[in-house]
Amino acid sequence: MSLTFTGGTSSASASQADKVLRIGLGTLPGNLDPAAVADDASATVVKGMFEGLVRLNQAGLAVPGIAKSWMVSSDGRTYTFTLRGDAKWSNKQQVLASDFEYAWKRALAPEAGNVYAFNMYAINNAEQYHQGILKDASQIGVKALNNTTLQVTLKEKTAYFLQLLAESIYLPVNQKAVKANRNWAAGMTSMVNNGPFKLKQRTAEAITLVKNPDYYAAKDIKLSEVHLQLPKLGTANPTAAFVNKEVDWVGGGGEEQLDYSIMNYGTSRLVYGAPYATNYYYMFNLNQAPFSNLKIRKALAMALDREQLYGNPAYGVIPPAIHGVKGSFRSEVADQAYFTMDIAAAKQLLAEGLREEGLSKLPSFSIIMNEGEGHENIAKRVVTAWNRNLGIEATIELQNWTLLLENRRNQNFMMARAGWSADFNDPASMLEPFTSWSADNDTGWSNSQYDGYIKQAKQTADPAQRMQLYAKAEKMLIDQMIILPLYYCVADVAHNPLLKNVYIDYDGSIAFARGSWL
Repeated sequence: MSLTFTGGTSSASASQADKVLRIGLGTLPGNLDPAAVADDASATVVKGMFEGLVRLNQAGLAVPGIAKSWMVSSDGRTYTFTLRGDAKWSNKQQVLASDFEYAWKRALAPEAGNVYAFNMYAINNAEQYHQGILKDASQIGVKALNNTTLQVTLKEKTAYFLQLLAESIYLPVNQKAVKANRNWAAGMTSMVNNGPFKLKQRTAEAITLVKNPDYYAAKDIKLSEVHLQLPKLGTANPTAAFVNKEVDWVGGGGEEQLDYSIMNYGTSRLVYGAPYATNYYYMFNLNQAPFSNLKIRKALAMALDREQLYGNPAYGVIPPAIHGVKGSFRSEVADQAYFTMDIAAAKQLLAEGLREEGLSKLPSFSIIMNEGEGHENIAKRVVTAWNRNLGIEATIELQNWTLLLENRRNQNFMMARAGWSADFNDPASMLEPFTSWSADNDTGWSNSQYDGYIKQAKQTADPAQRMQLYAKAEKMLIDQMIILPLYYCVADVAHNPLLKNVYIDYDGSIAFARGSWL
């Protein structure tokens, strides 16, 4: 299918209409409270409406936002932020340091039930307060010293703390507006925000945002309006809306994939896979033969052509959407240095591993996985490749999500599907789940040297040195083939080619705030 675009929304003229961006979504967020953001659609809208102390640039690095500068104590535990004096709320009030203090303590309150509160646990006493152990909120390590100075005390030095600050849970709220109306984030007149765009209209079919003239960097915002809209009546889905030129962008923001019965991935130059920070892999039961044998694990990993799967081929753990020193971590640390597809070597490793285990052939095993989302189709390709390249027999067992998690946690499997999505843009978010202290580590593996790399990285301020430690940790995971990496996830995206500086953020949301038309 070939689509032709001549400019902005419909023409090449620099009219007001050309400054409008229309994004097609399959669902609209119900709650625009930053503390309640739990999905990509909500994050897409909220990030355009609110701004925190820092924001992420397109490279994924934290840059000054409402905080114009900050100082860090010599022990790395105390951050003192100076807020911009010209930062305003949409109701014309000044954004105060006390708005941040209030917002953070509100998000941590046990009664709030915030599922992402753990992203604030780097702050001193935040975890104890959220868990109800500590009752006095004044003991949490965040304090407004005056209108434009916010002091944050961490429980220990955390080199990636600025990256954490870009997350939605750290966004400020207007204390007066929230206290005046508990449903402030659901209404048109009660909504107060401080970001590049503010709410113009909200219906069951669309959310319309308009440029916020009171935003301190309004001159950098080129779009006049952003329409986040559901397909019109009679339009089948967001992909159809794009083909019909009802929207300028489709994909990401919670949309799983495009409708390829309407738009062909291979022939349309407007479609591409935008990486986001989620990986997809299989877990071995490391405590049971034959997968307790490293050579057998490596053989299975090396016998796959990952180009025949989905997304970007993965030979490591950290996805391309995660930042490194200057660019993405993956551009600075090539995962194909760990291993690549090599069927001859895989056959040799398998033979050696089987001899070590006293086996003449690898016993048939089952891969457990949750239903839906194409998991079975991917597994069929993997199993077919193993059979063709190594003569291995494997079956697929579908389970509901709850049962899969229970079986993984209890090590009740031989091989299991798994994956991980970053909670903040830093390699630590992808690597910490494999530490011995992580509640998310259901691999059955623990290694003190690996733990040491992660602990040291957390204490290392120099970005280059820190990334070297993460590279060592990742290499250890793959050298020992703790998991079998398959691919890094991508969001299938189509957009008007005249649109620039709109992109998929690391978390899968759509970053549009500094977008513009050519």
